[in-house]
Amino acid sequence: MVPVWQNSPERSHIEITEELLDPLGARIIDVGCGAGQITRALAKMGAEVIGIDPSTRQLERARSEPPLGNEIYIKGTAENLPFDDQSVDIILFFNSFHHVPKNEYPRALQETYRVLRPGGQLLFAEPIADGPQFELSKLINDETDIRALAYEYILTVPSKGFKEITELIYITENQHKDFESFKTNSISINPTRSEIFEKQDKALRKKFNELSKKKQGFYTFLNPIRGNLFSRI
Repeated sequence: MVPVWQNSPERSHIEITEELLDPLGARIIDVGCGAGQITRALAKMGAEVIGIDPSTRQLERARSEPPLGNEIYIKGTAENLPFDDQSVDIILFFNSFHHVPKNEYPRALQETYRVLRPGGQLLFAEPIADGPQFELSKLINDETDIRALAYEYILTVPSKGFKEITELIYITENQHKDFESFKTNSISINPTRSEIFEKQDKALRKKFNELSKKKQGFYTFLNPIRGNLFSRI
């Protein structure tokens, strides 16, 4: 049977954000911003964007890029957002909610509710445990169970002060210049992975080449995403 996601459209996270939200003039928190790609893109669209991430290494990468608008980066976590009550228009979790400790899911949602203004929007974009990118990544860190658990919790959001707006599935493309850039990015997210890369170097390189498609000079991996949009009541 063909997975449902294979019939879904190929879209970027930014295209989905533009389709579902109105970034211009909005105050946005990008939770788990990583190297800041989405943060910068939203700032370029005219939003005031605060990227937060618990990783010092990721924040250093984000801050090393020239700003494209009104964006800043702060060290922090979803379960302890460093913002005033009802002070934000939009909160985004792009590929990040399943990284919140599962026992902190309730606290993270409470913080989201506290910080969002009434009518403010909450968007989760979580990777589905399938597809080429997942097949490569699970050799490093198999997230099958934690992704399923995160989605189960996301389904409870309407019972916690939010109105469900929509759910959609789309496919993003993760691009890497080469295997070394993929390795560098993965270790930047979690430095303990360096040992895994050392032990499984040959197997990872083999999978990297088998699962990728060359596109415009990059090794490209399809990555199915489930988006869930809510508004704060």
